[in-house]
Parts: sequence; structure tokens; C-alpha cells
Amino acid sequence: MTKVEPKVAIILPCIGNLQYLKITIKCLFDSTSFPFKLILVESESTDGTADYCDYLAKEKDNVEVYHRPRKGLPEAINFAMEKAGDLDVYITQDDVIHFRLLGRDWLSEMYETAKGKNVGMVTTRGGYGKSGPDNVDGMNWVGTWNMYLSRKVINAVGKFDEKMRAGDDIDYSYRCFKNGLGFAVIEYWTQHHRFTEHSPGDTSKVQKEMAKYWRNKYKDELKVIKEKGIDSLMNSKNVFEARKKEVQKDE
Repeated sequence: MTKVEPKVAIILPCIGNLQYLKITIKCLFDSTSFPFKLILVESESTDGTADYCDYLAKEKDNVEVYHRPRKGLPEAINFAMEKAGDLDVYITQDDVIHFRLLGRDWLSEMYETAKGKNVGMVTTRGGYGKSGPDNVDGMNWVGTWNMYLSRKVINAVGKFDEKMRAGDDIDYSYRCFKNGLGFAVIEYWTQHHRFTEHSPGDTSKVQKEMAKYWRNKYKDELKVIKEKGIDSLMNSKNVFEARKKEVQKDE
């Protein structure tokens, strides 16, 4: 049987949630037929996750596993981006359920949508939010549980900020907007993020600290945005309804 070369690298950091991880990986393989390779970045797990990842890498020829010190989600994503080579990447997390849709393939549609002109990130329903006054009030952002990035976007925007212990996806979304790139929303649900079921306590303190770091990082730029309004950063060309209208492709 001829091996099919992957067109996308799915990045999946693993932080010791084995009971969730098994379901997440099964759903990924069951929900798409588009050629991909799965990059597992395992970090100091103590619940059997490391052994399970090694088992998958032996059983499936499109699974790669790397064991790394735990340095945070952005570091794990950046490491996997490098291992992905020239491939586009889809970033998700180890507590996400992906759905198989009748007659549609979510990963294939993300791949095609990402070719659109001025498209930076691609997501689906439930994969994005809107920031409050701690960051840029009213700015849309795409979460790292359901974020597709083409290689051209990665080359233009760069890696994730590894100093951020929370809000790294808000930061990356902001940088996409700064580069004149928006995000495309595919008009259906493809996933369910179960993060609230096992979040480690109150994370509000860390989020406040990271928001303060973020505001200081962009303090001069944020003054301009405050004066000119949110439309100076994010306007109608930055958000695409990918299933409601054709997204113009690069020639």
C-alpha cells in the first residue's frame, strides 16, 4: 500500500490527561480522512500518557512523539511547528472532541480555506472568542484548541510568545491582525472543548498577570488603538464567514 504524504501536521501537546487524550486522538482519526501527521509533544506526564504516546507512534506511521520538559503550552507548540517542517499546522489540545460530519471533512475545508487572501487563522464555530478590557476590548481571537495556520502565516507572524502562561492565543491573534491578516470561520461546529472539566483551580490570577505583561509589551501600540478605535486594528476585512461567501484565493 502506497504511503500518503501528509498535507497538515496536527499539533497536540500532552500534559497528563490520559483519560481525555485517548478520546481526543480517537476522534481525530475518526473525524477526518484528510492526510495528516500527528505530532504529540508529551511533557513530564505521570499517568501513563508517555507510554500511550510511544505505543501510538509504533502502531501508526503518521504519529510522531517527542518527550519534552514541561515549559508551557507555547513552547510545546513552537517545538512542534519546527518538527512540522513546511507543512500547515492545526493546533488542538488533549481534551477536545472532534466530530465526523456527513459528507464533509473539517480538516480538508480548513486546508482549502487557509489559502484565502488575507486569511491568517482558520477556525470553526466555538473556536474563537472576544477579548475584554484586560487586552484589547472587543478584539476577536482564535483559541489554541481549534486553530489552523498555514505555513505562509507562520513565516509571516512567527512563533508563539513563550513567556505567556495564558492568553498566548490572544497574543497570536493580535499579531495576525497587525500583519493585515484576519481569520476565517467555517460555519459549523467541529469540536467540543472540555477544558472546564479538569482545569487546575482558579486561573484568574495567572490570566491577570499575563494580561499586564501583554499590555506592557504593546503599550505604545495600544495607545494608538485606544485613540483610533478597535476598527483601526480589526475591521470587516479581518473576519471572513467562510461558508457564507467565497473566500478569494491567492493567485
